[in-house]
Amino acid sequence: MKPIIFLVCLFFAPMLFAESAPQWNQLTPAQQELLAPVQPKWDQMPAERRQQMLKKADKFSSLKPEQQQKMLDRFEKWKSLPEDQKQHLRKRYQDFNSLPSDQKAEVRKRLEWFQSLPESDKKIIREKWQSMSPERKQKMRERFKNMTPEERKAARERLMRLRDSNE
Repeated sequence: MKPIIFLVCLFFAPMLFAESAPQWNQLTPAQQELLAPVQPKWDQMPAERRQQMLKKADKFSSLKPEQQQKMLDRFEKWKSLPEDQKQHLRKRYQDFNSLPSDQKAEVRKRLEWFQSLPESDKKIIREKWQSMSPERKQKMRERFKNMTPEERKAARERLMRLRDSNE
């Protein structure tokens, strides 16, 4: 009996995937417009990939126009990057996604802190970082990575005091 059930499931599986990932001619005009660049490959794509792309297209459609423009600008910037840089960024993204949720939250918190700084401060920090040797950068990464959240907060406060004293 079990082999029969298994065979029936195998027989109907393609129909289930077909319903969850429509063919090109089953997309709405709005979806077709957004996904036009992939139209030639659409019907040959795996159902899972088509479903992901539909989800993203629908999410994009629900954004405000300025948010859509920001995403389009980012996509254009991405397309213009050299392949080695894209690979590097993909690796960093995978590394980030493999972090435990508490560490992801800490990374987001640090990014928010940096983004909240005035442009002049960001420029100073970037220039200082870029002027460091690769060895020094690695040493700083390791040191910061091994700090407790309280030590990181204290280090950020020292940086801010140092910045204020330099002004």
